[in-house]
Amino acid sequence: MRTEHVLTDEEFRIHCHVSGTGDRVLLGLHGGPGGSGGGYLEPLHRLAGPGRTVVTFDQLGTGASELPPADYAWSVAGAVADVDAVRRHFAVDRVDLLGHSWGGMLALQYTLDHPEHVGRLVLSNTAASTARITLGALAQLAYVLPESEASAAVTADALRDHGNPHFRTAVEAWLACYGTDGDLDAARAEMKEALEPGPAGLGLWGDRLWFATGALRDWDVEPRLPEITAPTLVVHGGDDMSSADTNRVLAERIPDSEWLTMNNNGHTMFHAPNAPAYLAIVRAFLDGWDEQS
Repeated sequence: MRTEHVLTDEEFRIHCHVSGTGDRVLLGLHGGPGGSGGGYLEPLHRLAGPGRTVVTFDQLGTGASELPPADYAWSVAGAVADVDAVRRHFAVDRVDLLGHSWGGMLALQYTLDHPEHVGRLVLSNTAASTARITLGALAQLAYVLPESEASAAVTADALRDHGNPHFRTAVEAWLACYGTDGDLDAARAEMKEALEPGPAGLGLWGDRLWFATGALRDWDVEPRLPEITAPTLVVHGGDDMSSADTNRVLAERIPDSEWLTMNNNGHTMFHAPNAPAYLAIVRAFLDGWDEQS
């Protein structure tokens, strides 16, 4: 794996990890928004080789990429433009896209805005509307917790009372169930990052956990899903904050799509014991199902 740097249209520096030498490029988009960047996508580089180059990068304001000034206007359009800057840097007309969580939302928007530049599309643990994310999270909270505790946690989030013990207990329980396969230590680490997402997370999602107040507040591409012509793989975990209903919308409305649920996974596929199975499925899809023996 090697590092390269890309200048965006706004002349900010994006930090990329690159492996492989092939003409086909797989571009991995990490979740968040905000947080620590795309380091957790490192296993995707196992898909690289003589026939495929794999590129992952820290989105603007995360990881080792440049942080814009405090008055920067965060927007989905800006994030899409950054993805296209990375594509152009590698001098390819088409890329395969894999977006995880928020990265899947970004991949959807990029595919709708630039269909001519997308070969195959992998939508991993994601959604096509902010409203569906919020409604799904509230339903999961009501399932995991007694009604009174779920209500208290939601109220605390709406008021941004994130030090409230009911809120913190609820977030930990929710993440343990739907984010980290029952790993409480990992759930606590994810909670810290979720509540401290940095400028990119605050600008795009906002300062609440379950309610978008930033640039993504009204984001919804569900009505446009039938426009997607790229062959698409929809994949999520059986215990995933990206629920079955959320993924059903993607699979039923995108014309050329396949939908797979990996029952032994939560929201993050890449460090789970069955990550090799996930990568094998992604590889088979990218190479074309018909070519597999």
